[in-house]
Amino acid sequence: MAVSQIQHALKFELVVPFDAKAKPTACMSFNYHRAHFGQLWGLQDSRDESAHTGCVAFGMDRLVIALFANHGLDLARWPGSTRRALRL
Repeated sequence: MAVSQIQHALKFELVVPFDAKAKPTACMSFNYHRAHFGQLWGLQDSRDESAHTGCVAFGMDRLVIALFANHGLDLARWPGSTRRALRL
């Protein structure tokens, strides 16, 4: 299913490497379901057609691990731009 989603541009992932040697891992996923769930659950849009749906997922634990793996455990030593972006 994942291959089909990617082939039809229905699934997008934000992949982040934990370090230079690591294979990137997905930290966020965006999925476009087209009319699948609209048809399955009888959801209609304003034109009375099957509604299209989508979802997004955030791997918060993976994002945190990637931050610690790249910047260390001492937040004071993280790059200023990263600390400002995260409001740390």
